[in-house]
Amino acid sequence: MKSKLIALTYIALSACAVNVFADNNRTQDVQDYTYDTKLDIAAVTMSPALDFCGVRPVVMSYVDHMGKPHNLRYQATGNACLSGN
Repeated sequence: MKSKLIALTYIALSACAVNVFADNNRTQDVQDYTYDTKLDIAAVTMSPALDFCGVRPVVMSYVDHMGKPHNLRYQATGNACLSGN
């Protein structure tokens, strides 16, 4: 009986820890870039990897001058094409 109670306590504590971890790692909404998008970039916190060939959407993370984080999706050309065309 005592071992079952200890096991249930560990399960409950691990569930609480998972919930706290999930709250801290909640992803920000991604905004799609348009020509009308007003940008206020104080610092880029994550640049997209451009190790692909062609054009595809990428996401850049940044903070504005008020310290609020943002994620911006835009079209980018990769730099891993074999030919220079």
